[in-house]
Amino acid sequence: MGLTMLRLLLLPVFLWLILTDAHAHDPGHRAGWLALAIFTLMALTDKLDGYLARRLHQTSKLGTILDPVADKLLVACSVILLSFDWVASDSYRIPLPVVVIIYLGYLIVTLGTLLLLTLTGGVSIVARPLGKLNTVLQLVLVIATLLCIDLGAPAGDLVRRLLVVLWYIIPIVAIATCADYVLQGTKQFRSARRASR
Repeated sequence: MGLTMLRLLLLPVFLWLILTDAHAHDPGHRAGWLALAIFTLMALTDKLDGYLARRLHQTSKLGTILDPVADKLLVACSVILLSFDWVASDSYRIPLPVVVIIYLGYLIVTLGTLLLLTLTGGVSIVARPLGKLNTVLQLVLVIATLLCIDLGAPAGDLVRRLLVVLWYIIPIVAIATCADYVLQGTKQFRSARRASR
């Protein structure tokens, strides 16, 4: 829970550094490297937080809700910001269709969760394998984009090849993840309806 709060507190700092770096118009600017370091720290604390909660048996309802919220805020804010041409150059910025699919996936899952909670009075939030893969790929996308911005050409061109692959893979995984969560939510809804009869 403490690491989740740390991620939420570091998010505005990360976004401020990205905007500061974009304003500098200088590949390799110190703010860009600091933003990359903070984002990497936030991504690592996400994995560490989940591991420690399971290992120490210290899960809480609030933590179960806040952890995915912190993940979604981190990725959604990052991909939206890194899709602007004044933040990342045309070669590296995240294409708008990728951003829209990521964001819509989050929106559908969030609204579905709220609807399920309203209709049944409870919801079981369990991380799914596709959801974990989706999150990891999106974190890698942001880190690779930040690396390209910080390295500039030609070193950034090597990382750009990874970016192009991610631009094609991530929307497919995001759609599959969304469908998987909708299916799980439908199962929970049907179980709750049967139990209430």
